[in-house]
Amino acid sequence: MASRTFDFTDRIAKGIPSPPKAGSAGGRVKYDFTTAFPDPDSFPADGLLEALGQALKAEGKDLVYYPHPQGHPVMREFLAEKLARERGMKVSPDQIILTTGSGQAVARYVELLTDPGDTILLEKFSYSGTMGIMRRHGAKLVGMEMDSEGILPEALDETLNDLEAKGVRAKFIYTIPTFQNPTGADMGLQRRQDVLAVSQKHGVPIFEDDCYADLRFAGESLPAIQSLDDEGSVLYCGSFSKIVAPGMRLGFMAAPQPVIESVKAIHLGATPSQFSVLATLYYLRDHLDEHVQELRDIFRAKKDTAVAAVGEHMGSRVECSNPDGGLYLWVKLPEGANTAAVLSKARERQMGYGPGTNFSPGQDAYNYLRLCYGHLTHETIREGIARIARFFEEEGLLK
Repeated sequence: MASRTFDFTDRIAKGIPSPPKAGSAGGRVKYDFTTAFPDPDSFPADGLLEALGQALKAEGKDLVYYPHPQGHPVMREFLAEKLARERGMKVSPDQIILTTGSGQAVARYVELLTDPGDTILLEKFSYSGTMGIMRRHGAKLVGMEMDSEGILPEALDETLNDLEAKGVRAKFIYTIPTFQNPTGADMGLQRRQDVLAVSQKHGVPIFEDDCYADLRFAGESLPAIQSLDDEGSVLYCGSFSKIVAPGMRLGFMAAPQPVIESVKAIHLGATPSQFSVLATLYYLRDHLDEHVQELRDIFRAKKDTAVAAVGEHMGSRVECSNPDGGLYLWVKLPEGANTAAVLSKARERQMGYGPGTNFSPGQDAYNYLRLCYGHLTHETIREGIARIARFFEEEGLLK
């Protein structure tokens, strides 16, 4: 009998994104400013190996058991202390769930809070991965006007008033207040207080994504929005991906106890690998401050190189951010440019970047691009930005 392949096309759940077209993703290119990979030389392989060895001697036999459904108790204690010391937050270990990166934390919160047709407010430009999750759950995304400090409180208040007048209740506000992805915006203390006040005035909770808070190069460290909240209306998540490595797949979420109990109902013990947890815990307990300072020095220097290269090769024809932390530059090209339209051709020439349409709730922002500078060497950053500038000139995006 002739064999045939079963067609699952009409069985795939509604809302699942279409598969990428053949060859559209390609793979990593030489001048790849697409993804926020950290510096490979900063990965503490020897330190993590030593830490894992210590952890296995101390706790290895416990690996025969399933881990705690919220994750390793001592790691959660470590996180609670770190959040109190560095972010001003008062959360207990029982209010923390370990996740496989911040992406899983985002997915859990969105799944928990979002019904099809719900309205979610977020920055005018925001993280593409989070928006993809929101869209898969059928949410309507409304982008808020922003400046170098993030969401404008008056725009947030006006939008909420308009929605309420139409009988629409916004489900929550999603924000990345510290070195926002993709713009690098950094909310000042007064702005954090004002955004929180508007959210509380309208009874709309905030979901604070704070995964870049450790990567501050300059300026004063500011408390998390969650630490300013006296109503328990702010949900929080963070990550170790940027200070250890994305491949470790380790993040966390912190929330009021009733929310944590609801998350556990859908989380179902899907905790990260105990190897990742143990290695990270034992390493960072002894090396956190020195390791983070090393990363800050590395990324500050690379950011300066990238900003200088954009200035040299694109000059006054573009507007480029110069953030005090994080891993991104946000570049605005002249009106009429379309960075998405030429991306495939750029990748054929070994150049990669994030087109602005990926980071826009309205999927516009055609004349913007995001450049991630953390992974590449200084030489490759300079060469890559020079090549991208020449390419944009050839394609008529820079005049």
